Amino acid sequence: MKRGLTSLLIAWCALMYITLGETAHAQNGADLSLAPESVHFSQDVFLEGNPVTIYATIQNTSNKDLLGTVQFYDETTGTQIGSDQTISVFSHKTDDVFIQWIPYQYGDHTIHITVDPWEAAGDDPSNNRAIQIVTVLQDTDYDGIANTQDPDDDNDNVPDQEDDFPLNAAEWVDTDGDRIGDNEDPDDDNDTYPDDEDAFMYNPLEWNDHDGDGIGDNEDTDDDNDDLSDIDEQIQQTDPLNADSDGDTCLDGEDAFPLNPEEQKDYDQDGIGDNEDDDDDNDGLRDTEDQYDNNKGPVIIVEGNTTQAIKNRPLTLNAANSYDEDGSIADIQWILNKNTTQTGPIFTHTVTSEDDLTLSVAVIDDRGEIRKESFIITVFNLDFYLAGALIWIIIVLAIVIYLKYSSRAKRI
Repeated sequence: MKRGLTSLLIAWCALMYITLGETAHAQNGADLSLAPESVHFSQDVFLEGNPVTIYATIQNTSNKDLLGTVQFYDETTGTQIGSDQTISVFSHKTDDVFIQWIPYQYGDHTIHITVDPWEAAGDDPSNNRAIQIVTVLQDTDYDGIANTQDPDDDNDNVPDQEDDFPLNAAEWVDTDGDRIGDNEDPDDDNDTYPDDEDAFMYNPLEWNDHDGDGIGDNEDTDDDNDDLSDIDEQIQQTDPLNADSDGDTCLDGEDAFPLNPEEQKDYDQDGIGDNEDDDDDNDGLRDTEDQYDNNKGPVIIVEGNTTQAIKNRPLTLNAANSYDEDGSIADIQWILNKNTTQTGPIFTHTVTSEDDLTLSVAVIDDRGEIRKESFIITVFNLDFYLAGALIWIIIVLAIVIYLKYSSRAKRI
């Protein structure tokens, strides 16, 4: 019984000692305190890259005026926010401090604020810190609009729905889908040809454009743009990447002899180059005699009787079927007895004399070359022959009648 009373007395004394000690400590010690509810922020919504002001109220619970230092930490990033903030708090008063914080990382952040009294004696360390956990929303371009609401998260003027890299302002297109943006990618179309050597940096099927016509060599049927297809160049054994295989300044497609630097043209297509051929147009006239050695003269065709005509009857001839093998007919002229009489394909003349006619036709092609053909036309006086024939008929009839009546008279 005595032991129980003794134990109870000892416990009561210990409790009174602790209570009185704490009261004395609070009244006589140097205690600065910081409660979690005394920490607040300048805004309720936190955005990546956007500044926030953190406020803290420090309380002096002692009878002494105290000095101290307040520090702000972002435990998530392991960095101190700003510099130390000095405070001076009157007895049983408060002092407010603030600091600006720019969260450059989105997500949850643990903000830790500590108070470091300059006079540590009698301070209660259990109330020297406060912790606040805040969530920072992602705002990649720091424009004050959270990514969840921002139509262009990286502010590169390419809407997110069209942007292959919506969170990277330096990239927006990934042509080859290798997750390296075209601005950084040395081979945008992934065709193994670096962009600075690739004529079609966004087309994996093309990389060269030898003739610079905007059509890649793989698709282009004439890589050197010499008017001779690549297939024909293979057949003729010319260089499909050299527009002038024989170096004679004549494009392969215009060169009748693309592998012979001495020849370029074969006007009459007889297999002999014009430089060697002594009759380039194969018109029967040697080049030295032919004013138009690269032009075949017109071919004259005249329909009608070119050998005979009848006096007092019209003579009609037609040269409309004349043609020019390498061009067209420009004009047709008829010359009668050395005088130009008519122009055009049809010649019409009424013969009034029995003298023979000298008729020529001149056909001129579109390059001015002239071909001529002449005819000697014999004129017949049909009326004279008809009159003579009538006289002979009368004479024959008279003889027949005479003989007939003479034989009848002898029988009588």
